[in-house]
Amino acid sequence: MKKALLIIGGILLVLIVVGVAAGGQSSGPTKVDSQSQTDSVQATPTDQTFKVGDTAKLGDREFTVNSAKRSAGFGYNTPKSGKEYVIVNVTIRNLGKDEVSYNPFDFKMQDANGAQESSTFASLDDSLNSGTLAGGGKVTGSMAFEVPKGDAAKLIFTPSFWSSQRIVVEM
Repeated sequence: MKKALLIIGGILLVLIVVGVAAGGQSSGPTKVDSQSQTDSVQATPTDQTFKVGDTAKLGDREFTVNSAKRSAGFGYNTPKSGKEYVIVNVTIRNLGKDEVSYNPFDFKMQDANGAQESSTFASLDDSLNSGTLAGGGKVTGSMAFEVPKGDAAKLIFTPSFWSSQRIVVEM
């Protein structure tokens, strides 16, 4: 008798799960009225663009690009053909009480064509590494990016993979 009740209970559970999953799907495309489409566009945050030397605040983080220098290469570091390095020195400060992490992979360099790339390996005396900042802490370091020679470039700082918030700095 217990076996039969367990089997019936299991079948009912499977039917409920399948019913909930099927009920959440629409039968096909639906039209979005122009008013709700306009509202969603207006609700999307736009990037505020900063310049080298400006200090920007994002949540509990304060971020400054101290300098940006272009280089055709240095020491054993040579960029790919048709490219040059943009070496960026940044300071990140934790204004909050809780620890925050930082990482060079929080940064991308966008070229004039819209291509965004992570920093490249280059031997820098003051490289920005990854780590954690205690409340009130700060870190300063440099990163190198490769961009087409003479191209306009933007540094994009996105401190969280889960967030769309970001800081954009024109080089």
